[in-house]
Amino acid sequence: MKIKWLSLLLLSSALIFSSCAKKGESGDITQTDISSETETEETEESDVQKDDEGFIILPDGYLNKKEDPSDAKQRNKVSFADKVSGVNYYESDARLYVGETRIPLYSVKVNKVHTFTPSDYQRGDVPVGSVSIKGKITFTLQLKAKILGVCNISPLGMNVPYEIDDTYRTIRFSIDTPSQYTFEFKSGLQMHLFVNSLENSAYTPSNSIYFAKGVHDKNNDNRINSSNTIDLSSNQTVYLEEGAIVRAKFNAYRQSNIKILGPGFIDGSTFERSATTGKVTVPIDFNYCTNITFDTFGVLDPAGWCFNIYYCNQVSINNTKVISSRANGDGISIQSSQNVEVGNSFVRSWDDSLVVKNYPEWSDRSKEGTTNHVHFNNTQIYTDLAQSMEIGYECVGEVMNDITFINMTVIKATHLAPISIHNSNNANLTNVKYENITIERADMGQGNGNRCLIDFNTAYSQTWSEVQKVTGLGSVDGVNLKNIKVLKGIKDPIISIKGAMETRSGYPQEEHPIKNVTIDGLEIYNQIVNSSYANYQTNQYAKNIYFTQSGQVSGANYSHLDVSEYGNNFDIIVK
Repeated sequence: MKIKWLSLLLLSSALIFSSCAKKGESGDITQTDISSETETEETEESDVQKDDEGFIILPDGYLNKKEDPSDAKQRNKVSFADKVSGVNYYESDARLYVGETRIPLYSVKVNKVHTFTPSDYQRGDVPVGSVSIKGKITFTLQLKAKILGVCNISPLGMNVPYEIDDTYRTIRFSIDTPSQYTFEFKSGLQMHLFVNSLENSAYTPSNSIYFAKGVHDKNNDNRINSSNTIDLSSNQTVYLEEGAIVRAKFNAYRQSNIKILGPGFIDGSTFERSATTGKVTVPIDFNYCTNITFDTFGVLDPAGWCFNIYYCNQVSINNTKVISSRANGDGISIQSSQNVEVGNSFVRSWDDSLVVKNYPEWSDRSKEGTTNHVHFNNTQIYTDLAQSMEIGYECVGEVMNDITFINMTVIKATHLAPISIHNSNNANLTNVKYENITIERADMGQGNGNRCLIDFNTAYSQTWSEVQKVTGLGSVDGVNLKNIKVLKGIKDPIISIKGAMETRSGYPQEEHPIKNVTIDGLEIYNQIVNSSYANYQTNQYAKNIYFTQSGQVSGANYSHLDVSEYGNNFDIIVK
């Protein structure tokens, strides 16, 4: 491992930062309008020149600050991996620096088509950075295009301080808290920056399957079999070092006490995905497993679902990152599992971002699933297709209980409802919570989507009800939505809560209700919603639906680490 240490000084604390997430008079977080606009022809200043790649040349010393020998406080640290051969890096429209050191950005595909298609994608590249920090670090991002003085850094509620220099097309921003950050500009450029904790990213490789920095595939790593699979056994730990790119599928069947850790990436970009022929490579495929931990790593461009958690118990998914762009690119999919905790993660998906389902056992369809105690918290979602926080459609098995989404941020929902329950089978779904949620952009309805913000139903689905097993219909009883704040988006998004009557022959002609739903504090564009909301849609099979407001609507909660013990000097560790 090659390590270079550079001692530099953080930007002066005297810099005046403007906040991307501006605060209004009430102190509530709002979102700047970054919708694309036609740029006027630019008149270059006489002293500004561009390099061969079209970036404005920065003056000498623009990125550098001198060491302050009088600063006795703790030194800040930032660590990241240098480039490795065989990886596609983003070079075209953005450069990221810490001090004078350039941070490599991975080039990752996203799909902006908002109609499902098995293969006819319209994918483009976005830059993705991965660093680990300790203390507070100031970065400089330079764009090729004009910034036009506007940027969104999500989560907006983190209030990341920044300063734009339109002359040199740079934005300087400071981060003190490990999390995932999304940048969006008027030019249409987006960047994802994954910031891990440096203290938590170190790991001793003994007693583990250790993937060092570099590309690992079946051609150069004998731990990956000819089917591009790593079969894991009980009591194994996998560690992905920063800069490790593993092109393989991790599979576990009836195993226990397995961990996959580390700031590296699983890369599915080289694998074929065909929704027509069924060709798929699911990177995280765990079935009938117990006591499983996933922590810190990311999955880029999976060839299908990303996390498939099926009939598992005691699962922890923490600080994981997903970006998908191909057919059925669900982010984290939980089926017939119990005691699952998903937290502090990021999912950008081209299909459902977070989804909970009840499946029968595939080897014996008479055995139906049970879902219990599945909790999502403190997670960011960017949904390019389908739903953001979905329960259903396939809900085969009577018990689906205690499913919660707490302290969530939906950066953008573009296609279908960000909050949804579709019980199209026989589950009796109980005890569901959506609480402390901020939806930054409610842009549903694009492509062939609909305009639903909230979509709950128990109806038979011609598409989904018979995929896993033919059953009667079930019910939904006990859903609490609390403190949900929608910042911007389409006009009058739909709230649809509808139960159903069974009409198929061979089944009792009974009601399958949605009942006992409380919506406590739903604010859409600064307006509190109640039952008189113009686009509230319901029917006679939805019972005991209550709109209330028990407190101020603030959405998701955000916090920063205390970095007061750190000074201005910092070290850069390039691995």
